[in-house]
Amino acid sequence: MLADSVYKSIVHLPDQINQVLADVEKINIPINYIKVTNIVISGMGGSIYNYYVLKSLFKQNLKIPIYKVNNYEIPSFINENTLFIGSSYSGNTEEVVQTTQEAIRRRAKIITISSGGALGQISKDNNLCNYQFSSIYNPSGQPRLGLGYMIFSPIAILLRLSLLNINVNSFATNIRYLSDNKQDIEAEAKKTIEKLKNNIIILVASDHLSGNVHVFRNQLNETAKCYAEYHLIPELNHHLIEGLKYPEDKRIIFVIYESNLYFNQNKRRILITKTLLERQKFPLISINMPSQLDNIGQFLYLLQLNSFISYYLSQHYKVDPVAIPWVDFFKKELQSSH
Repeated sequence: MLADSVYKSIVHLPDQINQVLADVEKINIPINYIKVTNIVISGMGGSIYNYYVLKSLFKQNLKIPIYKVNNYEIPSFINENTLFIGSSYSGNTEEVVQTTQEAIRRRAKIITISSGGALGQISKDNNLCNYQFSSIYNPSGQPRLGLGYMIFSPIAILLRLSLLNINVNSFATNIRYLSDNKQDIEAEAKKTIEKLKNNIIILVASDHLSGNVHVFRNQLNETAKCYAEYHLIPELNHHLIEGLKYPEDKRIIFVIYESNLYFNQNKRRILITKTLLERQKFPLISINMPSQLDNIGQFLYLLQLNSFISYYLSQHYKVDPVAIPWVDFFKKELQSSH
């Protein structure tokens, strides 16, 4: 069953990450790639999750600036000093194919990440550094469920190039935590969806968990076919709390992710935000990260928890968690207009 393949992809998250970490160690990355002055990741949808994670989870660990491209054009600063990462799960994302071709013309230092497709062929034709993964641990075939592949490929590459300064040993411990606590994480997800049903979902997070809510918003849209949005602390406090009065007949629930590792002032902001929402009579759920985990562990915990929530919410709505008919329709229409 298709739903079973989604479930298996979620459970296989630790396997996906371990596969990527082992695979990337074997890639032949040119030595001069360590001399770049900026990083650009080009991707769309589930293939650009990596950028949001790197910017939030590792903002204190990146040695040079990182930028994203999620359109057809690339910034004018991209040149031979840029590490350009073309990220496309299928390898056929047209925006990524086009931007990678332009990065070749700019003589950027390029690494492509895909399961093959046009991007894989471009890499071969131009002798580019290429990580073409075998998606054996993502039976659903959906990029949004190949989180280990799309998020951790650039992380592993930047570690190889010493452009990311983190303790690699913490990965093994945190990945084991996911496997050892799968039943508890899944039970938490089942409990949470009982409160989310039939509501517009607004996700709220901060600091190292900011990338998680971007990922989860997309999963809720595509897997559960429900409307969701996210806002980040502290930015939320500068506008959203004044924008909740109208329309009056709205069904909104806030999901607030709390962590002992947040910046202290952001912890205070979370508490005050919850008070303001309660005074405006909005239902909210607080989800606390396990305090014994470090920032990477909390990120991974939430990545799997949210994936289970989106899956079980799709079961509630009785929708196919794999099918994306409107996205497929849009792509078909776009191709026919060429």
